[in-house]
Amino acid sequence: MCGVKCITFALWINILSVITEKNDFILELTPPKPVIHVGSDLELTCRVNACPGNVTFMWTVLLDNSHSGRSKDEQIVSRLLIRNITVKHSISVVCKATCEGKPRQRTSAIQVFSFPQDPVLPKIKSLIANQTQKLSCTLYNVFPLNRIQIEWLRGDKILHVDQHETFFDDHVQNYSFVFNYTPSVLDLGKNISCKATLNMPEIGLYKTRNSNAEYGPGTISISSNNPSVKLGEHLEITCHADGNPKPTILWWKEETEPAQNKSQNEKLIINNASWSQAGWYRCDASNPVGRKQMRVKVIVLGPPKIPKIQLSHRGDPKEGENITILCSSDEGAVKLTLYRQSQSAASGAVNEPAVLLNIPSVQITDEGIYICEAKNDFGIKSCTINITVEAQQHEVKMPDLPVAILPAVGSVSLLTIAGLLIQYFRKKARINSSNITLS
Repeated sequence: MCGVKCITFALWINILSVITEKNDFILELTPPKPVIHVGSDLELTCRVNACPGNVTFMWTVLLDNSHSGRSKDEQIVSRLLIRNITVKHSISVVCKATCEGKPRQRTSAIQVFSFPQDPVLPKIKSLIANQTQKLSCTLYNVFPLNRIQIEWLRGDKILHVDQHETFFDDHVQNYSFVFNYTPSVLDLGKNISCKATLNMPEIGLYKTRNSNAEYGPGTISISSNNPSVKLGEHLEITCHADGNPKPTILWWKEETEPAQNKSQNEKLIINNASWSQAGWYRCDASNPVGRKQMRVKVIVLGPPKIPKIQLSHRGDPKEGENITILCSSDEGAVKLTLYRQSQSAASGAVNEPAVLLNIPSVQITDEGIYICEAKNDFGIKSCTINITVEAQQHEVKMPDLPVAILPAVGSVSLLTIAGLLIQYFRKKARINSSNITLS
């Protein structure tokens, strides 16, 4: 008889058999905490280990929801396939398994989100320094919206942070974040972007999406505002325009037919400068979004060109007429002077295009050589015109003879009058002799 020892041993055998029996029947459900994007398919797998008999499975949902999936059982494994996940599938799915009348269950908590694409920014015509521009960043089909944060950036600099203030989301939605932005000169040349972040730390979800704004050329800067170059020397002018995609820079010389591109790597390069290279140039900045231009005048420095001198009359003027003499130059940085040789000058200020000399009633004494002179820091050039004044003709009308001869006046001499009288009387005698008739 074993007594108490036998009873104790039997109890331990029963306890071990129960523990062994429980440990042999194991139920696994994978994945236990799936994080799934809206529109995707999800498959849950429920597996039984160490069950000596038949297993039965059942799939349920907590809180009386529906999983709308289809299950398939294969001896010790059951699979639940849920197609086209929606926001309504943010649920807890329970897999129940029974082995020889003993039930077990496991729960899988499904977390659903939607963040399908990068933010969308409309194309912006231009961003101009110190001018406020309304920017819009739109997210499509996002969930949950209250977990989305928007950062506006210019280069690496954060300009503004946005977040939708809502406490409860129950559907996928679109939303636009609007920001009033005033660019500074220091921001030029840097991309402007919208960065969207979906942050759900409780389930270990952190996703970011970023988009750069496309905008046309806005602020154009040129390396020299008043470029000048000496004859025969070298000049470079750089043109830069803010835009995304990076604008293409072309330089054109105005009043050139056909227009010729003068640019080399965004630079206007003038080698061995000549007079013909002076004038207005245009920097043309363009990208697929827009286009902008800026003009700059290139001045070539050297001795002035020969100016022009003109008289307002065709041919020689007559005494008493009004005349104007014009001295002009198509260069800007010259001082013009107009004067009569050996007399005082009529001068103009620097950059005046012309100097006028008006003579209201020209006289013989105004005849002579007039000089038009152009002067700058590099030399003097001049041209001349010789003006001759035509004297007025004074006509003398003779009376019809034999009208009494008026006394001689002015410059008519007595000798001239006598000659005219002799000619008249001789002519009269010939006429009378030819009229005599014979009887």
